[in-house]
Amino acid sequence: MVVKNEQILDAAAEVLARRPDATLQSIANAAGISRTTIFNKYPTRDALLDALALDTLMRIGHVMAQVPSEEPSGRLDEFIETLAEITAGLMPLGPRTTFLRLVPSHGNDLDDHWADVATPLAMYIGQAQAHGLLRGDQPARWLVASYIGLLFAAWDEVGQGELGATQAARLVVESWMSGASR
Repeated sequence: MVVKNEQILDAAAEVLARRPDATLQSIANAAGISRTTIFNKYPTRDALLDALALDTLMRIGHVMAQVPSEEPSGRLDEFIETLAEITAGLMPLGPRTTFLRLVPSHGNDLDDHWADVATPLAMYIGQAQAHGLLRGDQPARWLVASYIGLLFAAWDEVGQGELGATQAARLVVESWMSGASR
């Protein structure tokens, strides 16, 4: 049986979302593999968490790649529609995002990956500010950070069963726009 990294990472995300202190053995059990197999791919729990965080950031990056590279049209409704589509695309990644807060960023490249995945959104927000669609008195970096903070809150609420993904995505966009729009 060929065990793919994705199989292990999917099982790890599922198990660790419920039990952040789960052992590699319990992750191996959930993946239907032996502990030896998981250790062959990830020799330590930290190595597995790093791989899961990197995989999650790559998945976020795939969604963020859908952010238009051209300047916004100047129409607020189109900007909001784009933001809503991106937010809806990010919502299914919620269970994987827990580890982005657990994995220390020192000694690995996660901070650089975060910056890479957030860059398209930061550029689009900066362009929207230049077109007068968003407040110009707040730095684009702050607006991106506040959007990401709302995403984490939404992912937590969905994970706790307090909100559905569609409702959470709508609340992220509405809440963010109420503070970011002119």
